[in-house]
Amino acid sequence: MDIFRILSYLSAAAVYLLIVIGGYVTSTGSGTACPDWPLCQGQILPPLNPYILIELTHRFATLLVGVLVVATGAVAWTRARSRRPSLVFASLSVILLFSQILLGMLTVRTGSSPLVVTAHLALATALFASVLVNAIYSSRRIS
Repeated sequence: MDIFRILSYLSAAAVYLLIVIGGYVTSTGSGTACPDWPLCQGQILPPLNPYILIELTHRFATLLVGVLVVATGAVAWTRARSRRPSLVFASLSVILLFSQILLGMLTVRTGSSPLVVTAHLALATALFASVLVNAIYSSRRIS
């Protein structure tokens, strides 16, 4: 199995997990535990309570997703350029990821406004669709 396929699969799994964690953040109200961004209560690692731990888990999972999605995009551009659909979806995933990070920042700064939270979930769904389609294309011999 080549590195592009591995990264594509890991990206899809990590984005799915991040959406699940994000749902837990929303359902527990933990998003307001860290009222600032990118820090939490002005610190990289503030004194932990259950809500801060849940929110920080989401933020650190986002960091992992970021590394995987950007690495997948980089490998697509350097090693998989001949796989046109994979190149398109890997590139789209990187764009959606950075848009999603900005929307996550806006979610924090608006105090989890329902409209912004809904948009954040909608964009997360689009990102998941993009990495999932990319993973499917990466598993094909000719794509």
